[in-house]
Amino acid sequence: MDSRRATWIKALLLIFAVSFLLNGAAMLFTPDFWFFRLIAQAHETGPFNSHLVRDIGTFYLPIGFGLLFSVRDPVRHAPVVAVAGAASVLHALMHVYSHFAGWLSSEYLGSEIVLVYIPSALLAALAIILIRKPVDSEPGSVRARLSEIA
Repeated sequence: MDSRRATWIKALLLIFAVSFLLNGAAMLFTPDFWFFRLIAQAHETGPFNSHLVRDIGTFYLPIGFGLLFSVRDPVRHAPVVAVAGAASVLHALMHVYSHFAGWLSSEYLGSEIVLVYIPSALLAALAIILIRKPVDSEPGSVRARLSEIA
């Protein structure tokens, strides 16, 4: 892997980190704004519950900080990226289940695809790229190259 690819991985991780941090902060500090203004389909999940929205925000913040920490050395901190990827995939699967159960309408499916499903798949893919063992121990392997430029 060349240094340009490693730069892209770091850039994507930074974007994910900032996204998690902003979402978590909005949920924790302005839950009513998050529920009624920021997330158009939040009302479909039931009545507003400030405590619940804040609770979920407290999970987004450490994941965001973990991703931010992992930007410096993604290979070394690949398990952090894997946890964030797993959390995102579970979140996306809950959305899929909610649609099949009839809890969510398809009215906002487009925004869910862009804001939930695609980012979750991308973050999980980044985790797989970072955590998998190289097939060989050549100096040009993915882990070796990322370690060189970190």
